[in-house]
Amino acid sequence: MVDVAALQEIRWKGEGTGFVGAKGGRYKLWWKGNDGTGGVGVMVREELVEKVLEVRRRSNGVIVVMMVFGKVIVRVISGYATQQSRKKEEKDRFYDDVSDEIGQAGLDEFVVLLGDLNGHGGADADGYEGVHGDVDMVYGMRKGVECWS
Repeated sequence: MVDVAALQEIRWKGEGTGFVGAKGGRYKLWWKGNDGTGGVGVMVREELVEKVLEVRRRSNGVIVVMMVFGKVIVRVISGYATQQSRKKEEKDRFYDDVSDEIGQAGLDEFVVLLGDLNGHGGADADGYEGVHGDVDMVYGMRKGVECWS
């Protein structure tokens, strides 16, 4: 059974919280969207909901769920990267939000980044076959100009 899942392109407007699934397989879902396109969410198995410390809905593309297991804090980031065709400001916001969340993590925290980071595939993936199948994981993210270290 899956304990935590990150969702992208949920296509729901606004933000909210609710339970999904049937008895014995229920999850609490936190989500944020804007206009019925894109959007992100995180689902946590019902038995683990008490472990959730905080939920931050940073944007239509980034939601963070902080959980505690004993003395360990786990920062789960669900990200939906802005597509290459969008405005630079939108792309910068996504990267800034994710980078900020990673940067805030303490040395005693685990950071789990899950999501659709909009890697690039197809005819323009020439030369990157060994990176991730036929997927260009750098060029599709900012045309290779910027990447996380």
